Amino acid sequence: MICGGVIPQQDYEFLKKAGVKAIFGPGTNIPAAAREILDIIRTTRS
Repeated sequence: MICGGVIPQQDYEFLKKAGVKAIFGPGTNIPAAAREILDIIRTTRS
């Protein structure tokens, strides 16, 4: 699972423990996020 949006920093640890692989907040660099998501997909499929 990948999350994005206005998520309070104090919730990040809970989300990661719940299985979230990446969290993208406001101002995220879209090309960098896309590369990270593709890396997550590749790693998960392997």
